Amino acid sequence: MVALDGPHYLSLFPARSEERAGALLGLLRDDFPVAVRGLVEGGSPAGTDPAREDACFRKMVRVRRPGGPRAIEGLVRRDMDAAPRETKQPVTVFAVRDLVAREAFDRYADRLDIVLVDLGSHHFHVEAPEAMARLPAAVVG
Repeated sequence: MVALDGPHYLSLFPARSEERAGALLGLLRDDFPVAVRGLVEGGSPAGTDPAREDACFRKMVRVRRPGGPRAIEGLVRRDMDAAPRETKQPVTVFAVRDLVAREAFDRYADRLDIVLVDLGSHHFHVEAPEAMARLPAAVVG
């Protein structure tokens, strides 16, 4: 199994209390653009071109509602630690080198093979689609 990025959003792992989830989801409901801006900035390494961040923000903030907020709500309410625990086959996660904290390796080294990549931001699948498309072949190859 191959996953693209994610371990830099460690605040989504593991499940949070209903109170903490509600606070985060309240921001999504109350000021979606501010929440989206925070997600884009959180997924951008230091030195990311501001124009690239703005382009990503503009694309994400246009997502149809309530679909976009509900998709994020699904992530917030899900126990993101459970899936790797319950998955029997190997899981490789391609993650942006400049975003992944040592804590991700400490917490998940027994369950995930985290492979660091230098392809841009959390949105590298859009920024460098050709390079991203070659990554899974390296695992299967």
